[in-house]
Amino acid sequence: MTVRAVSNNPTSPFYNANMPNLTGQSGQLLTVLDAALVNGVSGFTALGWTVGQNTTNKKQYIMAAGGTGYSIWIDDAAPGAGGAREARCAGFKTMSGTTPTGTGQWPTSSQSTIGFGALVIRKSTTADSTVRYYTLYGDGHTFYMAIETGDYTNVLATFTFGFGDFFTYCATDIDNCMIMARPIENTAQAVQGATANYYEPMPMLNIMGSGGLSTTIPGQYVAANFSGIGGSLAFGKHSDAAKMGGGAGGDKQIVGYQGSINTSTTNQTWTNQFAYPNPEDNGLYMAPIFIHHGSTVRGYLKGLWCPLQHQPLTHNDTFSGSNNLSGKSFLAINTNNVLFNGSSPTSGFAGQFFFETSDTWN
Repeated sequence: MTVRAVSNNPTSPFYNANMPNLTGQSGQLLTVLDAALVNGVSGFTALGWTVGQNTTNKKQYIMAAGGTGYSIWIDDAAPGAGGAREARCAGFKTMSGTTPTGTGQWPTSSQSTIGFGALVIRKSTTADSTVRYYTLYGDGHTFYMAIETGDYTNVLATFTFGFGDFFTYCATDIDNCMIMARPIENTAQAVQGATANYYEPMPMLNIMGSGGLSTTIPGQYVAANFSGIGGSLAFGKHSDAAKMGGGAGGDKQIVGYQGSINTSTTNQTWTNQFAYPNPEDNGLYMAPIFIHHGSTVRGYLKGLWCPLQHQPLTHNDTFSGSNNLSGKSFLAINTNNVLFNGSSPTSGFAGQFFFETSDTWN
C-alpha cells in the first residue's frame, strides 16, 4: 500500500490548502477523514479506505483489501460530556447497523464504560469553529492522526490516535489490528483510574520492570490474540528503554521524552541523558515501537518510531534516514503528555514521535 501524509497546517511540509479544516463542531472529523481516507482532494490521493455503515455524523471506515479488512466506527455527533470537542471510536471486525451493531468490537463495553464501549478522540479545546491544525498519514490498512487541539500551546503538543494493522511476528496472525485513543472524555488531561494516573495512551511506553511484557496501557486494544482465540485484548508498548533512560521509580515512559514518569503523585526522575546529537557520530537515534501482551512480543507499529534522545527536533521538522534507515523520510511531531509536580499535574512539555512518511514501511 502507498503511504501518504497530509496536513491543513500552512507550516507543515505536507500542507494541502484543499484539505478541509478541523474544528470543534459535529461532523468535522468525519469531513477530514472522508477527504484523507476515502475521496481525496486536489493534490492528495486518498488512502483507499471505504465507507460502510453511516448515519448523520457517524461513519464506519473500512480498510482496503489485503489487510485484516477490519474497520473503525466513529461517532462525531457530539456523543459525550465533551460535546462536539470530542468524538468516540471503536474497532469492528464487521458491522451490520449504526447503533452500532456488529461483531468483534474492540474495546468491548466491559473494557470501556464510555457509551457503547468506546475510546475518545479529542478534536479541540473549544466546541466552536476555531480551526485546529492536524497531520494525518498512513496507507490503506493503517492511519495515524495528530491534532493541535489548542489544549497545549507552550510547548506545542498534539493529541494523537491511531487505528489499523500492525506488523506481526506470527505468520498465521489474522487479528493484527489495533486501536489507540483516549480512555476518558471531556478533559484536557487524560486521567485513568482511581489513583489519577495522567497520561495519553498513544505516546506512552511501558518500562520493562516487574510487569514486563504483560503490562498494558489503558486506551490500547487489539482485535484478538494472535491465535484468534478470544476477542478484544489490551496491549502495551515498549521501545529501546536503555537509551531513553527509564527507571528511578518510574513505571512508564513517553516517546521522545527522556526519563521515566510515575503514574502517582511523585515527580518524574531522569536516570540518564542520551545526548543529541550523539557526539561519536553526530547521530540522531530512533527505534521501532513494539506491541506486547501476555508476556509475548506480538509485533511492532507500522511507520511509527520512537526518538531515543530528548525531544531532539522541532515540531514539523523533516529529515532523511541513513545507514540501515537509508531511503526513509521522517516527520517530527510533538505529542501531548502531562508531568506530575508533587501532587498535581502540570503541562509545558511534550514528547515527540517520528512519523515515517515515505512509502517504505517494513
